[in-house]
Amino acid sequence: MNLMGKMFIVLIFIMSIMFMGFSVVIYSTHTNWKAKAEGLQAQVKEAQTKAQQLEDRKNKEIEQLNTAVSERAREIASLTTKAEELAKENKTFKDELTQLNEKKEEGIAAVKLSHESQASLRGEVEGLRKDLRGAQEDWAKQYSTLVAKTDEAHNLALQLANYKSVGERLAEDYRDAVDVLKKNGLKPVPELYNGIPPKGIQGIITEVRPNGWVEISVGSDSGLVKGQQLDVIRNYGDRSSYIGKIEIIQTEADRSAAKVKPEFRRGTVQRDDSVLFIDTNELSAK
Repeated sequence: MNLMGKMFIVLIFIMSIMFMGFSVVIYSTHTNWKAKAEGLQAQVKEAQTKAQQLEDRKNKEIEQLNTAVSERAREIASLTTKAEELAKENKTFKDELTQLNEKKEEGIAAVKLSHESQASLRGEVEGLRKDLRGAQEDWAKQYSTLVAKTDEAHNLALQLANYKSVGERLAEDYRDAVDVLKKNGLKPVPELYNGIPPKGIQGIITEVRPNGWVEISVGSDSGLVKGQQLDVIRNYGDRSSYIGKIEIIQTEADRSAAKVKPEFRRGTVQRDDSVLFIDTNELSAK
């Protein structure tokens, strides 16, 4: 075999390998068109089902949209009606505002006239106020004088009534005292009994002050007068002790001020000591 024949053999071998590779490639790219067609039909059916669902959904949404459009149309109609009513009300308000402005102008003119009248009246009122203040001051002075005179008259009337009452009581007491003195054989002459306290009078020492001054619990209501003398006794249960003698210096209704007489002192006068009148004449008679 010559060189040419060997080259053809090698070339044929190479071509065989190439065709065999082409065959393998073609086989590997072979497709099952039946299975693919069945898959495509299933996809078509699924697509048709989805299309139908989308159609139904579209119809439903169109129906809802139509309903919403109808409602919006009714709302627009209602709003249009309200807008017309508001326009009428606006016109009415404008008319009323015009009338109010006219009344305001009239009111301003009236107020201006009123201010002018008030300015005139204010001057008259000020004059009247001055006259009134003067009259009030005169009336207050006269009323104060009247009140003072009325109070004075009332006080005088009360004093007169008190004096009359006291006079009547004193006259009655005097008559009773004269009767008692006459029944006891005594003369109704006060000078004969000066310095003798009322019989049976009793009290206590309520205050002890420096320099022999004391205060006792009985006064003019009990018949004490200035210059009368009382005895001071201190009680110790069933027995008592003579302390001394005091002289009435000043009396009030329910108390008196007295001074201890040193010449009769038998002890120190203390609070709560008893005061009474000891009639020496009666003790001598006994």
